[in-house]
Amino acid sequence: MIVFSERINGMYRDVRAAIPERNKQLIHQLLEKQLAGGADVVDINIGPSKGDPVENFIWLAQTVHEMTDKPLSLDSAKADLLVQVVPRVRQALPDTKLVINSCTAARAYMDKLIPIAVENHTGIIGLTMDQDGVPGNVEKRVECGATFLMTALEAGMSTDDIYLDPITLPINAAFKQQENVIEGIRQLALINDPAPHFIIGLSNVSTKCLLNKLLNRTFLVMCLTAGLDTAIVDSADQELIDAMVTAEVLLGKQLYSDEYVKAWRMQKGLPTGC
Repeated sequence: MIVFSERINGMYRDVRAAIPERNKQLIHQLLEKQLAGGADVVDINIGPSKGDPVENFIWLAQTVHEMTDKPLSLDSAKADLLVQVVPRVRQALPDTKLVINSCTAARAYMDKLIPIAVENHTGIIGLTMDQDGVPGNVEKRVECGATFLMTALEAGMSTDDIYLDPITLPINAAFKQQENVIEGIRQLALINDPAPHFIIGLSNVSTKCLLNKLLNRTFLVMCLTAGLDTAIVDSADQELIDAMVTAEVLLGKQLYSDEYVKAWRMQKGLPTGC
């Protein structure tokens, strides 16, 4: 499974304060824990931080790159901001793999961001929603996902650079929508061979919930059984990562041994705790 780290995000107060202050130390401290937990890709989001958003994005990308050469996911709900940011980050970090996070299946969004992905050789996350908002059923999610996938493929993108996000909503506000996410993954996996990646923003399921970590772990395992292969998570949450690895072992995606978690960490070059 591909692990995107969620923690370098201006929605968190400490990161939001660190960005305008140019506090590299805090970013590096947070990042160190995410990398030690197994992050494959670092998702960066400036959130509602003060200052020029483009310059904030460039600074954050370069600050992360000082510690790791892992791929960066440039995360914003503002398409016009990503149009400006992606070429600037590509110019500053020409050898770094980039992912655009994210683009909806609305034509206006796809027309802006898919060409940017092609021109700058990035991956892209496609949300299974359009101008009408987040679908309330499986069928509309699948329709939006198929539209996005076909548009990206026709533009020349590889399936390996396309991530479909069936949109996870909080369980306390959108009861039963989690079933639509799982079924959406199952159905979308059938529309193209090879299938694209499937990704979720995991912590969305537990927003403002008391048992947030338990909800996150359980939902991640459920989605893995449906075909999920990528998630944006707090990779410093060891119990979450252990649950992920265990699910992959039980699903036959990782070989079993009595020390399978340790073996997974060794394979990724991570500290084993021994």
